[in-house]
Amino acid sequence: MGSQFEIALSVIIVSIVMFIASLLFKDKEGDKPARIAFRSFYFFTVIFFVVMSANIQSSTLLLDFFSDVFFALSGLCLTIGILWRCQSKIPISLVCSFAVIYVITDKFVIESSVQVAYLYNVILSLVCVYALLNRTQGSNVGDKGMALVIALNTLLLIANLASFTGIINHEFSTQFMVTLFIFAPAYLAGLTIFLFSSYMLDAHKALEIEATTDPLTELYNRRFFLSESKRMLKAAERHREPLCVMMCDIDYFKQVNDNYGHKVGDKVLKAFAHVLSDYLRGGDILARYGGEEFVAILTQTDKVKALTVVERMREQVEKLSFETNKGTINLTASFGICEVQDYHDIEMSINHADNAMYDAKSAGRNVVKHYESVLA
Repeated sequence: MGSQFEIALSVIIVSIVMFIASLLFKDKEGDKPARIAFRSFYFFTVIFFVVMSANIQSSTLLLDFFSDVFFALSGLCLTIGILWRCQSKIPISLVCSFAVIYVITDKFVIESSVQVAYLYNVILSLVCVYALLNRTQGSNVGDKGMALVIALNTLLLIANLASFTGIINHEFSTQFMVTLFIFAPAYLAGLTIFLFSSYMLDAHKALEIEATTDPLTELYNRRFFLSESKRMLKAAERHREPLCVMMCDIDYFKQVNDNYGHKVGDKVLKAFAHVLSDYLRGGDILARYGGEEFVAILTQTDKVKALTVVERMREQVEKLSFETNKGTINLTASFGICEVQDYHDIEMSINHADNAMYDAKSAGRNVVKHYESVLA
């Protein structure tokens, strides 16, 4: 196979470029440093092909041993990087044991060392594909692309293994080897492109969440609510469905912050937001409007249904209590509801619900008021 050295050299160059590119990878705060594992993968891939190139020119037992070690480390680092990035429950110790078993076994089955290497790679590849398609945070297009590239490489390896067992005619073995070597640069390039894509999509998602979400309560923020509500109003108008806006405010929340501190106040806000979320359906939208004020749109809901739902919220909020070193905090909230009449002006409906909420406060707090009750 006279072209092996040239192909190995091209893989070395590609691997060096990909290693340099991998320096741009950044993990999110709190994640295990998968980027280090990926950089190690490219590094050991470069070393493996350097050693293999030397072995092609002049084969020795020492070079054979080092090629096994660096081959094992390359596959191991890629797998660890993927497992960490996907937050997979597959234990790292398991894939490390595969690497150790491969290096030891390969020394005792010299005549079948190629098959053992392929089998080792197939096992790790299947682990990687499983982790990428079952990522804890949800697989994005980059993850699925990586899984596809690894799966294609695995199919080539399995086909080559089949040629040794006689399932595929052994005459095709050489052709498979050539295909595998030629595929190596494309495999590394494809892997890196989709890995970059995965990191970029994660970064885009994080920025989107940051732009649309309140960091304390993890509800939508005011800007996203106003934007999304316009779309919901258009859909409701098109299907002629009733829609209600709810505004609510924690009673005497300033006293909680003043008497117990902002840390306790944050805990109260998060618990309050959780109660509100529990009583909303998938099509509804809830946001922190500002301070201790929250706003929601209840889809396919008229004022009668809205009053029933929101009254349950109020009752559940009333049951909330918080133990502190300064005593127990009991919580109540005031709610205002407005059934949407003008599907082209969400601000008007919000103002009406807000007026109803302040009417609830004037009525003694811890009650639910509908906008029409203000006019009565």
